[in-house]
Amino acid sequence: MSAPAIPAVAPAGREGSARRVARVAVLGASGYSGQEFVRLALGHDGVRIAVLVSREHAGRPAAELMPGMDPRAAALPAPVAPAALAALFERGAFDTMITCLPHGAWRVFATENASWVGRIERVIDFSGDHRDGSSGYAYGLPEAFRASLAGASRIANPGCYPTAATLALLPALERGWLAGDVSVTALSGVSGAGRAPALRTSFVELDGGAAIYNAGEEHAHVPEMVRNFARLAPAATPAVAFVPHLTPMARGILLTATAPLNSPVPPAEARAAYVERYADEGFVRVLDPGVWPETRAVRNSNRCDLTVTTVHGGRTLLATAAIDNLVKGAAGQAIQNLNLLLGWPEHWALPVHGNPW
Repeated sequence: MSAPAIPAVAPAGREGSARRVARVAVLGASGYSGQEFVRLALGHDGVRIAVLVSREHAGRPAAELMPGMDPRAAALPAPVAPAALAALFERGAFDTMITCLPHGAWRVFATENASWVGRIERVIDFSGDHRDGSSGYAYGLPEAFRASLAGASRIANPGCYPTAATLALLPALERGWLAGDVSVTALSGVSGAGRAPALRTSFVELDGGAAIYNAGEEHAHVPEMVRNFARLAPAATPAVAFVPHLTPMARGILLTATAPLNSPVPPAEARAAYVERYADEGFVRVLDPGVWPETRAVRNSNRCDLTVTTVHGGRTLLATAAIDNLVKGAAGQAIQNLNLLLGWPEHWALPVHGNPW
């Protein structure tokens, strides 16, 4: 397997003592991605969790909201209701907002509270509200669009499926290899559907099977994939057919993308192009020929594992990817973006190693 260099992370305390600490409010802290962000941020010397926002848990101990966190190791503030945020901001309690709300909710909240939300130094939004670049939001997929993040104060965190799909196809798109439209299939863990109770994600309904949903061009992430592909290959942007599968695992995405090629490309040449493109990307690992990605290998890590080859006599690209939807697909990518915004080492406090068992 290729082994990209991982920039060294300074010992605990050293980076934080030399740089300003970001005081963070997590809006929607009770959700899976909000809790994952807090878990990762507690290991980051440059980040202090200043405010937890949860309408359901407001006024109750943080330990009830986040039972996985040990209060002996990290004191977390008691959750507050969203209505308390304005006063906390005016008192200088936080300078950075991480929004982990359902799609559409952050746009409404920001509009209703525009008088002070517009003055927050940094916002990273996990929803799809501004992934189209509206309201001055930059699209936060560093491996693809790092240059556009310089100087940004508003970041739209990518969706989990588009993260995996874009990384799987990025080198081929940049080289202008694709001759036609793209087919994408993906298996997803249930946490990707959010924490709100729903019949289709209940244990009895899901255990022992898998289900296709929103297939074709219906899924909300299809336009996001197309926008990404258009930025990477503006002269010949492919359309996307997407088939997502809900599977009985808690987290993880396993994605396959196929596309016709302009001219035959041998498998070794395809892999060499991917190895070259990702040589300096510490969170992307190109696997050896014949070794295929597994969700368990990237579990709890901010890494994307890729395998690429060609089939049909070299006329069709076959690219596969695995990520943890809650880390590289959400909270870990948000910390990667926050590190970039503040000029910190991009890999600071982010796990590159997976936890397979």
